[in-house]
Amino acid sequence: MRSMEHGTSDYDPSYDPERLAGDSEKSHEREVDVRLESEVFTDHERIDSARDTDSQLVQLRETLSEDIDGIIHLVIPAYDYDFTTNPFIGMGPGVRRTYEVSRHIDVVFLHRFMYQSILVCGIRSREYVNENGRGAFVKHIRDTGGVVIDTDDSRGYDVLAMNFAPYVASDTTAAWFTLYHKQEPLSAERPQWPIDVWMIYDADAYEQVGESIDFRRAYRLRDGFDRRASLLGIAQIN
Repeated sequence: MRSMEHGTSDYDPSYDPERLAGDSEKSHEREVDVRLESEVFTDHERIDSARDTDSQLVQLRETLSEDIDGIIHLVIPAYDYDFTTNPFIGMGPGVRRTYEVSRHIDVVFLHRFMYQSILVCGIRSREYVNENGRGAFVKHIRDTGGVVIDTDDSRGYDVLAMNFAPYVASDTTAAWFTLYHKQEPLSAERPQWPIDVWMIYDADAYEQVGESIDFRRAYRLRDGFDRRASLLGIAQIN
C-alpha cells in the first residue's frame, strides 16, 4: 500500500471554485450553511476560559463529536459515500461539497485546541488497512504517536502536516479535501478513499525540514520531545 502521495506544486489552497459557486446559492435551496469559515467560527468563538462550561459550547461539542477511548469520533453524513465514485466532482444538485465536511472538522479542532498551536495531518486509513482493521490501526496511532509514512530512513521527516489556523482560508482542513477529491490526479483515483483519520500534534514539538510538498510541509520531531506525548489528539470520521 502507498503511504503518502505528493500533490502538485502549483496548488493554491485558498482558491476553491466549489465554495465560490456555493456562495452564490440561496441557503434554503441546498439546506447547507455556505458561509465562510471566519463567519462560522465567529458564531462559536470562545472569548475566555470562563466560558468552557457554557451550555451552548457543551452542546456543540456533543453534537459534533464523541470521545471514545481517547479517540474523537466524528459522524459526518456528507462524507458517507460510495467509494467507487467521486461525488465531489462536477456540477449540479447531486454534487457534494467538501466544504461541508471540512467546516465540521475545523469547528471541532477550533474548540478542542483553542489555546494551543497545533499541526494537523489527515490520512486515508484504507491505504494501510481494510475496513475491519481500521479500529486497531487508529488505536495503534493513539498508543504510539503516529503512523510510519515511509520505510526510507533517508526521508528526513516524520510527518507531512499543516499548521492549523482556522481563521485563514488556506490553513484549514479544506485544503486536504480539495487535494484528494477535487484536484487531479488524486480526484481521478478509484476507489475514492476518504481522508478519515486525523492526527493533531503539538506544533512546538516539531520543526519544519526541507521544502513544502504543497500546502503540507515536512516536520521532524525536535530533540528532547516524545512522539507519543506530542500527539494531542486523534480523530476518526464515520
